[in-house]
Amino acid sequence: MSTGRDHVRLRPVLRRTRTTLALTALLLPLAACGSDSEDASDPAGTGSGTGESISGVSFSGEVGEALEVEWDGGVENTDATEVTTLVEGEGEEIAEGDVVTTYLYVANGSTEEQVYNDYDNGAPQSLPYDEAQVGPVFTDLMEGATYGSRVAAVTTVDELFGGAAESNPLGLPVEDAVVVVADLVSPQEVSPEPSSQDAEEADPEAQPTVVEEGGDPVGLDFSGVEEPELDTPVQVLVLEEGDGRKVTPQDTVTVDYLGAVYDADAPFDESYSRGEPLVSPLSGLIPGWSIGLEGVPVGSRVLLQIPPALGYGTQGSPPSIPGNSTLWFLIDVIEAE
Repeated sequence: MSTGRDHVRLRPVLRRTRTTLALTALLLPLAACGSDSEDASDPAGTGSGTGESISGVSFSGEVGEALEVEWDGGVENTDATEVTTLVEGEGEEIAEGDVVTTYLYVANGSTEEQVYNDYDNGAPQSLPYDEAQVGPVFTDLMEGATYGSRVAAVTTVDELFGGAAESNPLGLPVEDAVVVVADLVSPQEVSPEPSSQDAEEADPEAQPTVVEEGGDPVGLDFSGVEEPELDTPVQVLVLEEGDGRKVTPQDTVTVDYLGAVYDADAPFDESYSRGEPLVSPLSGLIPGWSIGLEGVPVGSRVLLQIPPALGYGTQGSPPSIPGNSTLWFLIDVIEAE
């Protein structure tokens, strides 16, 4: 991704509703959501497609490698999600809480028009088997399935996007049927959970210092700073305390920020040089922001240290953020409402 805002917004998925997660799973840039190509090419127990079909459309190609689609009149509308296993994989059954490397294909089943295809995009998704995060359609596809399977669903726009059905980003008319195919390739490693979900006051000696040029932050100096354990909770260091009201997790915040990984020569992202602060609901950002900024007075400058599980996880956000990276964000809280 080329802009800093993309990096901050890419992985806000751990506490979203079904609507926002459906949007995330389908639309977020795949460098952030996909797994390494090495993992994708070595699936666990992958089966192979041999022209398996549902009424009105057939599919072929190797699971985890390619998907070819042949339509025969489209599919009929449905009032509920109907799931069909096209290829049964030879891996273990997917368990609740697993994060699954998944290639997704989405089409308008009424017009036979493809609207999304991970194979065309060149990278898979990382989908958690958790309805609170991804919604009922994706969990229906995973329920009872084994790794290496290809599973298809005929569903509705409302089931897929919930409250965002009318304005869904794929441009699907709400009255049309939707076909979703998921190649459930392999389980994905997850980052260690932090030892506490609460933020802790940071030891200043264990944190990097801010590097400035012309009065603006341009980086972080990690000299003498040891790399933290991956399960370290969010650390908050207040550099300047403001006198405004305290930030809540429900707020929309206006902030300037700079983000860096451990011992980086340069930040992976920052807003200061752009002269345009970030404006976003905290609920739309990575969870570490919401945890770290809660209770911080408006007008403050803080340094957050965020563990991978509350940032970009095992996938990272290539090329600037490797997988399992602890993140540091210098944040100037300009406004919260």
